[in-house]
Amino acid sequence: MPSKTQKTKEANANIYIKDLFFRWLEITSFLHGLTKQQKHVLSLFLYHHYKLKQEISNNRLLWKLVFDYDIKHQIKEELKIKDSVLQNILSKFRKLGIITDNVISPVFIPDLEKETTNFKIIFNFNIIHD
Repeated sequence: MPSKTQKTKEANANIYIKDLFFRWLEITSFLHGLTKQQKHVLSLFLYHHYKLKQEISNNRLLWKLVFDYDIKHQIKEELKIKDSVLQNILSKFRKLGIITDNVISPVFIPDLEKETTNFKIIFNFNIIHD
């Protein structure tokens, strides 16, 4: 008779905060199906949101700054993409409901506290036997 006890696997990895957001989107990709380029763009917006959130408590101002021209310019430079490419990706995010009224859906934002040094992702698979 198979065991009904829950088995867990755990892995620890060191990661730079900026890379964490891309890895977060990679790990959860089976839930959203974003392309690699879309994940790169969204991860950088998430990174800037995290950094700005450290200093800005007004949520409306925070999101205004996240989608400000300067941050968009930085993202285009870092990813070496044209403005039209970024605009197409942002348009796609709006169509998918990832961005609504220039706010990223909380579903895509990892819950990180200021200056956190640990972040865990836990998947609970409910196994269905044939």
